[in-house]
Formats: sequence, C-alpha cells, structure tokens
Amino acid sequence: MAKPMAGLCDITLEIHAEFWLDTLQRWFRGYRTPEGHKAAIWGKKADLHIAIAPLGTPTRTFPAIEEKTTRSKNPRLPPEQQAYVNRLQKKIRSLKKRLPPRVDEVLEQRCLDEINAGKIKTIIRECDTIWGDKGLSVEEKIGRLVPYKIEIYDLVSQFQLPDELVRADTNISILMATISYYTQCVEKTARKCKIKTPGQVRQLVKRVDGIITRMNEAQNRLNRIERDMTREKSETYDTYLDIKIGAKPAFRPFEKQLELYERLGEMPSLSTNTKIECLNEAVKLVRKQYGKTTESRCPHEPLVRKHLRAIGGYLNELGKEGETSWQLRMADKLLPTANAWREDGDLPALSKEALAAQIELQSVHIETREKEDGSIHYELELFFHDTDDTFAGHVLYAAIENGKVEEITLMG
Repeated sequence: MAKPMAGLCDITLEIHAEFWLDTLQRWFRGYRTPEGHKAAIWGKKADLHIAIAPLGTPTRTFPAIEEKTTRSKNPRLPPEQQAYVNRLQKKIRSLKKRLPPRVDEVLEQRCLDEINAGKIKTIIRECDTIWGDKGLSVEEKIGRLVPYKIEIYDLVSQFQLPDELVRADTNISILMATISYYTQCVEKTARKCKIKTPGQVRQLVKRVDGIITRMNEAQNRLNRIERDMTREKSETYDTYLDIKIGAKPAFRPFEKQLELYERLGEMPSLSTNTKIECLNEAVKLVRKQYGKTTESRCPHEPLVRKHLRAIGGYLNELGKEGETSWQLRMADKLLPTANAWREDGDLPALSKEALAAQIELQSVHIETREKEDGSIHYELELFFHDTDDTFAGHVLYAAIENGKVEEITLMG
C-alpha cells in the first residue's frame, strides 16, 4: 500500500476459500488477511481481520492468476544448467508415462446414481444442521441422527464398487470420507457418553472404512508407492511440504533446495504425481536462478486496492473517534448488565466511567463487499474484553454496518 494503514505499510492477503458439504466443493469467497495480523489501533496492538468480497462471490470459479514472464540480460541458461534441466525434463517425461489411467467418469456417475449420492448428500446436510444445533443435548442429537445413519447404511450396505473405481482420487472416495467422518463423530460421542446405538451405525463405520482402506491401498499401487516411509524419508517429505504450503520460508541455499527436490523425485514412497511436481519445482528453481523469471498478477488487484483504500478510511475514522469514546459507548450500553452481575456477587456497583476504564480492544474485523453500482458495502466488528473480568470471560461485541452502529452486546 502507498499509505500506511493502522500502522501497517503493507498488507498481505490470501485467497479466501471455503469447503461446502452440500456440494463437496471449494468455493471462492474473495481475499482475506492470514491469521495473526496485528495493527495499531488507538496506539495499541490489536488483531486485524480483513475480508474483501468481489462482485459475484461466493463462486466455484477461482481467479486465474496471470503470470508475466520477464527475462534477465542473458535469458539463455548456461550450458551446464541447461544440460541439468534437460536431464530433469527427461525424467519427468518418463514419469508421466507411468501415471495411472484417468477415472472413467461415465462409470463413476453411474455408480453415484446407483448409491443415490444426491440423497446421501442431503442427509449429510441435515445431519450437519442437527449436530450444530446448540439447543439440543447430546442425547437428543444422537437420537435424531441415528435414523439418518441407518438410512445411509441401507444405501451403502449393498453397494458394490467396480474394480475400476477402487481408487482414492474419485468423487466416490470423497463421499465415503464424508460419510466416515460424520458417522465416526456420532459413534465416538455416543461411546464417550455411554449412549447405546444400533448395530447398523457401527456396521456403517466398518463398511465405509473398509471401502476407504481398499481405495487407499489401490491408489498406492496405482502410484507405485511403498507402504511405509523410513523416518529419514518422512522428514525430507515434511520439509518439502512445509516449504510448499509456506509454513517454513525457503531460506535454504539454492543447491540444498535442488538436492531436496531431486531426492524427493527418486523417493519410492511418493506418488508419481508428487515426483513430477518436485522435479518441475527443480526446473523452475534453476530457471529462476539463471534465466527467466515469472511475476504473478491477481485479476482482482484494482478492486482489492480500491477496497483497501476504503478500509484505510474506515480505520482512520475509527482512530479519530478514539478509544475513550468507544469505551464509554460500550460501558453505557452494558452498564446495567455489569452491575446486575456484580450485585449477584455481592460487589458494589460501577459507574459508567469505572466500567469504561477496564474495557480494552482485542480485535477488529472488517468485511467489504463490492456492489453492482461500484460502491462498497462494509461491516465492521469490534471485539473488546474487560480487564477486571466483570463479565466472566464474555466478549464485548459491537457491530457497525456502513457507518451505523447496529448492535452492542455480550458474546460467548
């Protein structure tokens, strides 16, 4: 950003994606700050969460990141590096010939229809609603869920999976994993609370887990993966995953990174796809070091910058209002509740000023959404806590929508 915002000269955003059970697909919701972002609000550090939603979100279509290729003064690789890249590309071509055949989509859809996958997904959505209902006791939840699990068992028990689809890279495998997750949640909770469930629930867990095990074993054979990794190989792969997902920065020397990718490309316990991926990373690394480089560009960059400028304005307005103003506003709304709690504990009543003095800001959440007319709808949430624990750990919450305070209450 050109201008500092809430004490931050630069803000990192990541793609905001969610997995929806009703479609068993990932949905693009826009962009957001990663966990752990801090900002200076009223001269103090607080958590800052920003979410920006472009027009038309949520959508199953994720933005296509454009890559602009730039060249160094000497775009051609030195002979030694070019020969090295050629050897890697030869290995990649050889590995591609060993990739497992693609899934027969027509046969898979026929099997999904046979098992009535649409009905199972509907049942899972209903189960998810029941499981998340805070108004029901555990016994009531399990009592309502058991008939659904029996219904799924009746659909799954007679299902015969064709040999061609006994693999872990299909929509059927995703469906089985979802059934297993929810059924095991019910069964484990029932066991923990000593609630008896019908045999069909336990049989459903056993049946689905058996199918998943067969799928995983078959997928390993298709990918020519060894059953187990040695500890050394496992640590090497973990290092690669940490770098890939950004859990650890790739501060290793260039040669060490190449060595890591080459070792993974030869590791029998990794899938063919992963080996290809690792060797491709090695090729990219060499080209980046010696030749052309690529620069990624987000298609929503102008919109994101526009929203960040607006968010900067909202935060500046919040800063102008001042901490004292908001402390008094929160105290004015919550003082009757605070003194009622203190009276129950035989404690003296607080004045509005005394309560305000013990209210501190914890985090700020800002969500903006692009409207069809090009304007921005924004929601600002403020989360406070009281240093004297007057509210027994409850969070003090304020919601502001398009500049208007909509709610001040307790949460948690």
